[in-house]
Order: sequence, then C-alpha cells, then structure tokens
Amino acid sequence: MDEFEFARDDKVSRFQKKYNVVQKNLAAVIGRNLTLFLAMMLPLLLIGFVWTDFEKIIVDTKMISDGIITVMLFTCGEILMSKIGSEGGRLDTDYVSSKKMFESLLEEVGKIGTRLIPIFCEWQIDLEMERAVRFRLRLLRMDPEEYKAVKDKSPKELREKYGRLKAAKIMEIADLKPIELNESILLYNGEYAERGGVPISGDNYLHGAKSIIEMVLACIFTGLLTVSVVVTLTSDVTIARVIYTMFKLAMLLFRMTRGFDRGCRAYNTYEVRMNKAKSDYLRQYLKFIEDKTYLRLGDRYGDISSIVSEEPITAEN
Repeated sequence: MDEFEFARDDKVSRFQKKYNVVQKNLAAVIGRNLTLFLAMMLPLLLIGFVWTDFEKIIVDTKMISDGIITVMLFTCGEILMSKIGSEGGRLDTDYVSSKKMFESLLEEVGKIGTRLIPIFCEWQIDLEMERAVRFRLRLLRMDPEEYKAVKDKSPKELREKYGRLKAAKIMEIADLKPIELNESILLYNGEYAERGGVPISGDNYLHGAKSIIEMVLACIFTGLLTVSVVVTLTSDVTIARVIYTMFKLAMLLFRMTRGFDRGCRAYNTYEVRMNKAKSDYLRQYLKFIEDKTYLRLGDRYGDISSIVSEEPITAEN
C-alpha cells in the first residue's frame, strides 16, 4: 500500500500533513473572498449591459482571440489545481483512516471467505428496497396493505382517489429501482446510488465525463463573462483596462481555487463516503456470517445449502 507511506510518524509526513492543512485553509479563504468580489461585480456588469449599444459592437479577431485565450487559461488553471488538490486530498486524515478501515475489513472478509457475498448482496438489495418503500409510505401516512391494493391502478384512478400530489408520490414509489450492489462493487469498486449502496469513488467523481463537461462549460461561461467586460467598458480608457484585467485575474484565480477544491473533495469527501459505505457493508457481511443469517433465508436466493454443506464458513475457510 504505497499510498499510505506518508502515514508514518516522521518529520516529512508531519510536514506534508501541515502543508495540506495550510493549502486547504488558504484555498477556502481565497475562494470565499473571490466569490464575494465577483458577486459584487455582477451589478456593475448589469449596468454596463444596460448602457451598451449592441448595434455598435464589432466582433473582430482581437475579441475572438481574447476569448479563446481566456477559456484556455481558465481550463488549464483549473485542471492543474485540480491535480494539486487531489494530491492534498490523499493526505487528508479522513481519507487515510477510511481507506485503512476498509483495507482491514477486507482482510477479515478474506479470511472468512467471499462465497456468500452474492447472496448477502441480494439480501441487502431487498432489505433496502423494503426500507425505501416503508419510509415513503410513512411520509404519505399510507398503510402497506392499502399501497398493495392501489399500486397497479392507473395514474388517472390514483389522482381521482388521492389528488394530484399524493398520486404523484405513490407513482414515484412504484418507479423505485433496486440499488446496485454486488461482489465486484463491494470488494473492488463503487458506484453511487441515491438511496444507498456504495457512493461514487473519488476518481470517478474527478474524471467522470459529466464532471469534465461541467468544468469545461463553466470555464467557457466564465471566459465569455470576462470577455463581456470588453463590451461593457471602453478599451481606450486606462481605468477600464485596469478593471478588465483585475476582473479577469479574479476569475482565473476563482477557477483555480474551484479546481483545487474539486480535487480535494474527490478524496477527502467522495472517496471517504465510498470507503465508509463499503466498510459498513463488509461489517454487515461479517455479522451475516457470524450470526448464520444465511441459514434463515431458505432458498430465497438460491440453494444456500449447496454452498455451505461441504465446508463450514469459518476464519480458516
């Protein structure tokens, strides 16, 4: 486990941890102040747009090149800071402890064996679905028996009986899908499910297509926003150039701070959630084996007797 070498109590690791804390605090302070500054600039931009004569605007090569360079700078700055942030996220105490916890539980499960994990996962999926339905019925103050009697009715019949709002909630319950949980997800990788299961991993959050598209679109938007200052201000006036430069610099620093925060959160938030969720399931699996819960499930999830008859499930097996 090379990534945990920094956990040793030496001068280098202590410096790394302190440096990581300073980085996060500094990024938080800069981010808050830049957000305030940009928010205060928006009314000025609105005034500028109101007084702008758009018929006289000429989109020339200078404006286009300025926009392209701005977007490139924002994108590169955010990506680079995101990488720096992800390195800091891996130094976070919460991330280290959650990863160690998961690894230790994985060891325990390895000693007992994983033969019953597929059955355990199916059982957990059913339990979660039952809890999700019960919770929603409780909010609607509806008895499970009443729900069973009306769940197959048409939307029109439900609206006539319960009204539009309650009927919509009942139809939402009928549309609930089971969480995704299996041996591969539990032991190796995690995917997010809204009501349970294992949350998204830090890598998936950071490098997922949706995340990258959102970042690029955000950079394009903020880039175009800074270019719009050229439209609202006259470039021949020195003070206007100063304001434009400061505004663009503030936007660039803001995007870089956002990138750093995104990189950190990938590990000290999302990865921690994933590790904790997987650890919880592994603890439940250990209890599932210890209490011999699988023997009380009958053949609901297949022929369990054929799995456990040859050898008992013990730490040695």
